Amino acid sequence: MAGLLDIRRFAAVAGLMAMPLLASGQGVADLERGRALYENHCQVCHTPRVHSRPNKLPISRDELRDIVDRWQHEEQLRWSAQDVTDVVEFLGQIRYGYAPQ
Repeated sequence: MAGLLDIRRFAAVAGLMAMPLLASGQGVADLERGRALYENHCQVCHTPRVHSRPNKLPISRDELRDIVDRWQHEEQLRWSAQDVTDVVEFLGQIRYGYAPQ
């Protein structure tokens, strides 16, 4: 019986810890979805060269998130917060060498 209580307690704590992520709409990033969104909506103008301009590299994930969110609004893509997270994580890992989050 004690083991079952420990499992329930762990599940409850894990659920509470996940709530801020779920509430913000930013769950675990899906790199393949981020790649698909980027390739379908951004890559027409943003060739790989654009991501290597030394004076235009995003300094952090937060700055990259601001850039992606600004452009998706500009292009009227109506992406969800999760879509933005997916694209940010794809670009961060694939183009900018950020560690997975």
